[in-house]
Amino acid sequence: MAIPFKKILAEILPNYLNHKYVVAVSGGVDSMVLLNFMTSLVPANQIIVAHFDHRTRDGESRRDAEFVQKEAKQMGLVFELGSRERDDLSENGLRNERRHFLENISIKHRCDYIVLAHHLQDQLETFLMRLFRGTGMDGLAVMEPKQGLWLRPLLGVSRESIQSEAHDRKIAYRIDSSNLVPQNFRTAIRLNLLPEMEKLSQRYGGKEKWLQRLENLFTDLREIKKENQRRLSKKLDSKLVYTEFWARISRENLGSFSQSERRKVIRVIVSRLGIKTLSAVEVTRLEKAFSEKRKKCSVTGLEMVDSCGFIYFRRQKRNDCEVKLVYCTQNSATVCELLGLQVSSDLPAEDFEWRQVLPGDRYRGKKIKEYFLKKRVPLCERNFVPVLARKESQEIEWVFPELHPKIKLERVQFPFAIDK
Repeated sequence: MAIPFKKILAEILPNYLNHKYVVAVSGGVDSMVLLNFMTSLVPANQIIVAHFDHRTRDGESRRDAEFVQKEAKQMGLVFELGSRERDDLSENGLRNERRHFLENISIKHRCDYIVLAHHLQDQLETFLMRLFRGTGMDGLAVMEPKQGLWLRPLLGVSRESIQSEAHDRKIAYRIDSSNLVPQNFRTAIRLNLLPEMEKLSQRYGGKEKWLQRLENLFTDLREIKKENQRRLSKKLDSKLVYTEFWARISRENLGSFSQSERRKVIRVIVSRLGIKTLSAVEVTRLEKAFSEKRKKCSVTGLEMVDSCGFIYFRRQKRNDCEVKLVYCTQNSATVCELLGLQVSSDLPAEDFEWRQVLPGDRYRGKKIKEYFLKKRVPLCERNFVPVLARKESQEIEWVFPELHPKIKLERVQFPFAIDK
């Protein structure tokens, strides 16, 4: 039975003709069938063929690249080639480098989506890998047909159906010899475990019916995951605070969740911050650091900070100390757009300046740090606190949110967690 690819793609992306795509093509049967499907529906000027050479199989991977380039040229398609540059040959390492390459190609050509050739057995392999690793419910939901800029239109299609399409359409493809040897976890499952499972499926209607039931199972798991995320997000709405710099939740509120819920909360926060998905190990490490009341914990791309009763999650590469507050005068008031601040002062403008806290600052004869500790100003917010200082001595006259007879705080929108 022919694969109804047009119907599948239209269900995932109803206006698919209005977009530009990077199609990831390894040269194997799955990606070559995918490429043929895409070119039959989408104009050539809306498709970029991207091939990543892992450089792991001597000259074989180079010949794969040459094959894909030749096929792309014959189809009149733009071809992009990337190759491994790092020494990390682990499955995760190769996948991360490949994804980074595809994302860069997408940006270069201003594409809307990256199309991958994952199929039903790939989904099953991922499910089993995560099951062995002890993942949670959300992890078992595995891959989705549409996830951000990533499209997987063949996710509900079996390997056998794809191979049948290649035969019927006389589509040329390459065979990856590394897939014939159980050299890593995935290929071990593919070559050793799946054949035995397929044999056992004969007791319950045979392989095809078994695969169809699996597709329904994965669909149900994805729906359960989405519903759980909706419920959790609704529960979190009143407890989480976001800025472009960090996400904040009180230690008390985060502690009110169970251990498994806290891991989900961390994943929600990471997603909202636009940070790439963390591994189960990294999420567990953050949750453990919270439980152990550690002040800081860092994982790939993210830092968690525990300060003054609040837990902050911020991008690891962002240094809040480098953020500069800019003040300007508008209608006799001083304004800072970043803070949503508007304040007026009767003090002589020529003698004072608005700024942020600097190292060595003192307030009322004491180090500014002592004031911050007394007012319980969290570490991640101290660099954003507005102050008014004397120009000549740099002595601080006023610090937010203190009262001052000659200073009127008219508006501040930045969500400071300061005892006022």
